[in-house]
Amino acid sequence: MIHYHTLIIGAGYAGYSLAKELRKLDPNRTIMLISSDSADYYSKPLLSNGFSKQKSAAALIQKTAEQMAAELNISIWSFCHAQRIDAAQHQLHTDKGLLHYQQLVLATGASPVKLPLPAATEGLVWSVNDLTDYQKFLELSQGKRKITVLGAGLVGIEYANDLALAGFQVDVIALEQQPLAQLLPPELGQVLQQQLKAAGVQFYWGSAIAEAKRVEQQLQLVLADGRHLETELILSAVGLKPKLELAAAAGLDCGKGIKVNQNLATSVADIYALGDCAEVCGYNLMYIQPIGLSAKALALTLTGQQTAVQFPVMPVIVKSPALAVVSWPAPSQQQGEWTFEGQGLDWIARFQDRSGVLLGFALTGKMVAQRLRLAKEMPALIA
Repeated sequence: MIHYHTLIIGAGYAGYSLAKELRKLDPNRTIMLISSDSADYYSKPLLSNGFSKQKSAAALIQKTAEQMAAELNISIWSFCHAQRIDAAQHQLHTDKGLLHYQQLVLATGASPVKLPLPAATEGLVWSVNDLTDYQKFLELSQGKRKITVLGAGLVGIEYANDLALAGFQVDVIALEQQPLAQLLPPELGQVLQQQLKAAGVQFYWGSAIAEAKRVEQQLQLVLADGRHLETELILSAVGLKPKLELAAAAGLDCGKGIKVNQNLATSVADIYALGDCAEVCGYNLMYIQPIGLSAKALALTLTGQQTAVQFPVMPVIVKSPALAVVSWPAPSQQQGEWTFEGQGLDWIARFQDRSGVLLGFALTGKMVAQRLRLAKEMPALIA
């Protein structure tokens, strides 16, 4: 059996960020990182603007797992599947052997939500959530002209914009009535929609795929409201769900994610979580900035300096070349109203309560430069 000070499950941004921070603080700590994939280091946000650049998955890799292991002086097991946590014995059972830990960190990420779709779509629907997915979709798209994106949230809009720039005819199907419905008020959603339509993206709002039929190389779709369209390939981007199975099976408290306190500690001793899989004091934030802040705080805690993570207001930056967009949405239960300032493509939208307290904001065009100023007007998310 192999013993490690810190055992990290997951080789995404969260897992590697923690390994880097730990190594800065403790040059002698034994660290093991295991990953169900290649564990090569890359920037996941670059997946949603790689098609227009025609970059292969290999071209997106910044460093291989071997290079990361050497650089950080850590052990890495690629293509290793965690099977079971024995919290009482501080052991992790994997398909490559048994590992013993002093501290276990879950950075297992999230997996794409899969919609029930007609049988005829089988083999033509893909979600892009890692390098393997990306390469597969890139290969499937070769020689195609029409691609349909399911979902008009952050990921769906970024992919739709990128695929249009890559020269594809792009249709977006979504249950909502506007792009970025969780991030933008309808007025700014309309501005973004106009710019995306000018870039060649067509929208089918308020309905879902009800029927599908293959005719030669085409997939004929019928929506629930009776509208018809044709496509050759479907990219599903309807959301992500935290990977909780391993944690739940070990008896850890789970809700939207693996529940952790401000020290990122789970309900079980010596087990921690961060990143897309974690629910920090009720928040499940699947963005780069909170993951980076979590990694810094957790590294201090694991090396003996108990440190509570703090989250300031962290505006969401949308990678949409058709229109620059930045947003910090107010909690859905907050009562208030939007006010608007600007013209053309350049808008500041503020969501305020009756007394004028700023609860959220959305910015487009040149006004995105105001994001830090507005963020400072609001109280921290977790202080």
